[in-house]
Amino acid sequence: MNNTCPSCKFKFMKETGFFYGAMYVSYALTVAEGFIWFILGYFILGLSLMTNFLIITSLAFLLSKFNFKISRTIWIYIFYKQP
Repeated sequence: MNNTCPSCKFKFMKETGFFYGAMYVSYALTVAEGFIWFILGYFILGLSLMTNFLIITSLAFLLSKFNFKISRTIWIYIFYKQP
C-alpha cells in the first residue's frame, strides 16, 4: 500500500496496531460474500451443500487480496477527519 494518498497526501500509515480493526471489517466482508453466494447457490441455483462449501472457500481465497485492501480503506475512512 502507498504511505500517502497521491492526490490529497493523506497519511495511510497510522500508529502501530491501528489496522487491527480492519481484520473485523475483512471478516464481515468475507461472511457477507459467503452468505450471498450461499443464498444464490443453494436456493436459486439448487447446488448441493458440498458444492456451495467448495465455491465459498474458493471465493474467500480468491477475494482475500481485494478484501484486505477494501477493509483497510473502510477502516481508515471511519476515522478520517477533514482538515
